[in-house]
Amino acid sequence: MLRVQILSAVSESLCFGNNVKFIKAGVGGTPSELGMLRFDRDVLRDGEKPDIVIVEFAVNDEGDETKGDCYESLVRKILKLDWNPEVVLLFSVFANDWNLQERLRPVGDLYDLPMVSIRDAVVEQFTRKEGRVLTKNQFFYDMFHPSNIGHTIMADCLQYLFERCELREHARLDAFENGLTEEGMLLQRLKLEPVIGGSFENVRLMDKKDVYEGAVIETGDFTATDQELQSVEMDDALNLTPEFPYNWMYDGTKPDRAFFELTITCRALFLIFKDSGEVDVGTADVLVDGEFRFTADPHVNNWLHCNAVLVFQEKETAAHTVRIQMSGENLDKKFTILGFGYVE
Repeated sequence: MLRVQILSAVSESLCFGNNVKFIKAGVGGTPSELGMLRFDRDVLRDGEKPDIVIVEFAVNDEGDETKGDCYESLVRKILKLDWNPEVVLLFSVFANDWNLQERLRPVGDLYDLPMVSIRDAVVEQFTRKEGRVLTKNQFFYDMFHPSNIGHTIMADCLQYLFERCELREHARLDAFENGLTEEGMLLQRLKLEPVIGGSFENVRLMDKKDVYEGAVIETGDFTATDQELQSVEMDDALNLTPEFPYNWMYDGTKPDRAFFELTITCRALFLIFKDSGEVDVGTADVLVDGEFRFTADPHVNNWLHCNAVLVFQEKETAAHTVRIQMSGENLDKKFTILGFGYVE
């Protein structure tokens, strides 16, 4: 049975017949910065070993602090799995004809991956005076999201890719010329310098359930568990699955202990916190080894959402103490730490 899994901010319906297990792990409004932290938990859950993984962050990675390092790190992580899954890069598009495929395409070129550009497939024909098959209003539900028709066209584009792959010769000419199998050629490409970066390909998720042995936590009054979380439909289920249910929440009731402290040995650390549009949530200051780094503001996006931010990144592994404390005027507000991502 072929297992197809999608890790992205959108999800499409694919038609391959009955010999496919489709596992949907897309979460709306999320970049690769968060996707790479969710990969092991949400894509490889329950011991799944996908044959094909479709990666799509071409319209949500504009705010990626690493400018593509997280994206390439995720791709490299998937390509290095010991059962050799295939990776397809999918580039969605916004209604203003924009996406990030110029930034992300070199990743696909380096590892010789199949890529599907929805921008290239649909944008040009939107402006045709003759031969136009659909309008932007038909393809898009709003500025950012495809309609049902749009998602069907995206699925058709992926289906076309698989049909073309089915028709091509099984082995490439350059594989014979180099005396390598295609798997051997991929291993050679993975030994090359990443085109953007591979700093986070070994990142791991830490939350209240899965704690890193190299970490010591003082929760302060971040002792509650937030139940109001961004939730998504996983696989073909109609019920919603909450994201990051094993979290630490400060409920605003103990201002004298409105802090969370983590001492951890690693070389890079991400904080995942909850965005919200509610008025009873507040900001928290993030300090590393006593030095202020930034203020985490749940109202920047102003909707129920998971937000991953880079706390620090260094060349060498070292011990650091990270303190997350409610900003002075927000001691009576709520704040939820959904988890952390760390690289040893």
